[in-house]
Amino acid sequence: MTEADQFAATLAYATWPDKGMIVRGRRLTILTMRECVRPNETTQIIHVAEAIDPSAVLYTMGPKAVLGEQVDGKLVTAPEVEDGDALLPPGLYDGPVVPGPAVDYGYEMSTYRFETPGVHRIVWHLGDLVSNELLIFVE
Repeated sequence: MTEADQFAATLAYATWPDKGMIVRGRRLTILTMRECVRPNETTQIIHVAEAIDPSAVLYTMGPKAVLGEQVDGKLVTAPEVEDGDALLPPGLYDGPVVPGPAVDYGYEMSTYRFETPGVHRIVWHLGDLVSNELLIFVE
């Protein structure tokens, strides 16, 4: 994510109307700057983890791979890691662990290109955290 992309995501996230559900003081949210595209145009998905509660933590070093993302009900990224903290990146993590309230934009962006017109649904799952459902309209 470029600095300009990160700045745009920060501004967009602050006012994004449909954030993920809060579970144990944390939530996942996905957003895009382009919800309406033409066939074969790309849309990029920004991934945000948020710790609302001071007892919840985030692992802010990145960029981190996006795990557990589904498009139209099908897993399109590597599956989520089943053991431990769902937000802890797989492998050895030697970065900051930040208590809430905090926001983590340090995830890779997903890029999708849809060929057929219609509505496409994107959801990000990590453990019991489930993001908002993002609808992409291909016209």
